[in-house]
Amino acid sequence: MNTIFYEETTNQILKSIDIPPQPQILRIVMAEQQKNYPDLKKIADAVVKDVGLSAAMLRAANSPAFALRQKVTSISKAVMLLGMNNAISLITGLSLRMVMSGKGKIRLERFWDTASDTAIICSILAKRFNVLVADQAYILGLFHDCGIPLLIQRFDNYIDILKKGNANTEEQITVIEDRELKTNHSVVGYIIARSWFLSEEIREIILHHHNEALFVNHKNNNDDVLVKQVGLLILSEYLCHLYHRESKDLIWQRVGKQIMECFELTENCVSDLSEDMNDILSSI
Repeated sequence: MNTIFYEETTNQILKSIDIPPQPQILRIVMAEQQKNYPDLKKIADAVVKDVGLSAAMLRAANSPAFALRQKVTSISKAVMLLGMNNAISLITGLSLRMVMSGKGKIRLERFWDTASDTAIICSILAKRFNVLVADQAYILGLFHDCGIPLLIQRFDNYIDILKKGNANTEEQITVIEDRELKTNHSVVGYIIARSWFLSEEIREIILHHHNEALFVNHKNNNDDVLVKQVGLLILSEYLCHLYHRESKDLIWQRVGKQIMECFELTENCVSDLSEDMNDILSSI
């Protein structure tokens, strides 16, 4: 993929799309993070002013992704127990969902529910495989496909392109998007993540999360960390698909074997992981 070419093309396309700006609450929180002595109370006070964000944050904080030692019923308690990095990851991901929900031509509740489940799985597996910090893994799960809602908003035929890509056993969905649109949702997601000041690490994973070439001769790949991080996300998505009883996961069919090799997993290990994740998601 010629990233520079597609980024220039994508920037032209995005001029006609209402790109959600980084919310004021996130700017307040990130400014606090830069201080030598961040004030967690100030962060909690900023969240409390947004009723919708407060409710979503309490629900997410009590999920298995963060494994808090006690159930929290107040934002101040949640922020204190989560800590700065986890709190910022939650606020960032939930803010994105809130500002982008309802945009475009279709309702996206199922899309965001799946992203939330993927985020929980990704966070749990990140701790197990130690290839990404858990709070960053959570935000990756929420953000990785954030280009899709904006492309739905911009192109009347994008749903049809998605269906075509999800049914094509030979080509990656981003290859089909590139041919049809001269951009793809990975590049759009990368640009959104950059505009929201997500870490370079997360931006790169988003950019490459459909790059199956990473897994060709992966044992000789010098960028082994990126390979495992992208593999973590693909494995998380696959386990999420199994939980939702979705029959096809084409990218897993093509590179799942290589990803299992990356993490030294057998089919039985993946089956056990699937059962564990099903139990966790069912308990939420």
